[in-house]
Amino acid sequence: MKIISASGLAILFMAACNQPAMDRKQAEAIIRTEKAYPKAYEYDINMADPASAKKLIDAGLESEGLVTIDRTQKLKDAGKPIVHFTDKAKPYLVRIDAKYDNVQVVKVADMDLGEITNIQEKDDKLSAIVEYTIVYKYITPFAKLIQRDLSKPDTQRAELYFFDSGWKLKKQR
Repeated sequence: MKIISASGLAILFMAACNQPAMDRKQAEAIIRTEKAYPKAYEYDINMADPASAKKLIDAGLESEGLVTIDRTQKLKDAGKPIVHFTDKAKPYLVRIDAKYDNVQVVKVADMDLGEITNIQEKDDKLSAIVEYTIVYKYITPFAKLIQRDLSKPDTQRAELYFFDSGWKLKKQR
């Protein structure tokens, strides 16, 4: 019985030692697939909200001809859109939110995986923390609505675990 247990433990140890080390190409392929890069960076605009309308005005999107904004609204029109998108904005309009029909989703930029900057394997060699950058391409005029400089890459982290089927990304809750 001890021989079987010892040999089983030895086989398990050898299998753990024989698993491939995480490399940059492999980490990039896993993150790109699991996180679906490249993808659109989106922003929600509430077309019936005066605060959203003010933000669009302050960003200069009305003066650029991307939106028109109703400056006054009658009481009977409360809750109806005061922000209207022009033909010039059409290439950046993604969809009307399925849950809220007064929310227009617009494209801010395309997000893509930049590069893998660091891979830190844990001592057990069955998990790794991968640091990578996200770059933003094709930045639209609606980028003025967010509080982030999209010309600079954004650093992210992902946890990868080794399973019988290979390396997998830890799912976020």
